[in-house]
Amino acid sequence: MSFFSSFFGYINFRKIIKESKNKVIIFYSESKNYRNYFGDLIKETSLNKDFTVIYLTSDKDDIHKVSDFIKPIFIGSNFFRILLFTFLECDLLIMTLTDLGNHVIKKSKKCKNYLYIFHSLVSTHKSYSYEAFKNYDIILTNGEYQKKELEFAEDKFSFPKKKLFNTGYIYFDKLMKNKKDVSISKKILFAPSWNKLKENLFDDYTEVIVKDLIKKDYHVVLRTHPESLKRSKSVIKSLNKLNKITEKFEINSDLTRLDILNESSVLITDNGGMGMEYIIVQKKPVIFINYKDKIHNYNFQKFKDEPIENKFKKEFGVEIDVKDLKNLDIKIKEAIINFKNKKENIDLFVKDSGIITQNQIQNAKSIITKIL
Repeated sequence: MSFFSSFFGYINFRKIIKESKNKVIIFYSESKNYRNYFGDLIKETSLNKDFTVIYLTSDKDDIHKVSDFIKPIFIGSNFFRILLFTFLECDLLIMTLTDLGNHVIKKSKKCKNYLYIFHSLVSTHKSYSYEAFKNYDIILTNGEYQKKELEFAEDKFSFPKKKLFNTGYIYFDKLMKNKKDVSISKKILFAPSWNKLKENLFDDYTEVIVKDLIKKDYHVVLRTHPESLKRSKSVIKSLNKLNKITEKFEINSDLTRLDILNESSVLITDNGGMGMEYIIVQKKPVIFINYKDKIHNYNFQKFKDEPIENKFKKEFGVEIDVKDLKNLDIKIKEAIINFKNKKENIDLFVKDSGIITQNQIQNAKSIITKIL
């Protein structure tokens, strides 16, 4: 069924392209969970009648309307996706997919501009692969720190020069709009980041951590990374069994659901950018478990600046080594008490780091309009 749905999606896409008399903007997403990062930008961009805006998705659960103007086209992940991207004709392709040209999705000579939008606040030189952004033409950064890192990589490694614009973290708009003060004291959000290392927190310790917290009378919500769902199926299967036998545990695999961010009182994570988002927006404590560091680029030490996620964790998080997980309950209580003294410095850190938190959608829309 997926094959035929992809075929009809491909035919529909070709028909729209052929009939369009406007400049064509294409948004592409691997999963509905990435809709959070540019759904509102799609809506805003589609209001401009000089543009034909198309939303392509590889997720069969991502086909509901983005707006009255935009209905996603399902292209799947098979032959038709490869065919479409290889011979793509458009003025601008917008993605939040790294390593363009380094995997099955290649650049087409008939697509004039490839634009990247970040789906995390982290620095560009540690958690992302060496050539993650090399082949993009335009990148919208979350702040000055990412812009400086990308410029440094261009000079240091002779990467092609890109057009870099500080427009801000688009996802902040959605997080702020959905924020509500409804915290439940014993509800814990556990969100391990995805790490491509064979040894990683999700595979090695998720079940142990969840069971231990349940025993200590916490309600645990596991928020899964899309990559973990694809790559750690045996662990997911075991967790699904646990989910069926206790009301104190639930799996949140639909990342478009934001209610759990409001309801939880503490976030437990390891690496990645979610800890930053949670503290900045929710103003609630985060516990960082130190296990296997998330290093997807072993050239990161050649950069002069420390990754922003490392600085943020030291200043606002509570850290615990994986060998001390028996004391996790104590760390939760410690994090709640100590966080009160850290809250007032959060906004100052954001400002000093140059993270843009205002008018992100309009900033991005303005750049796109100027480009075209």
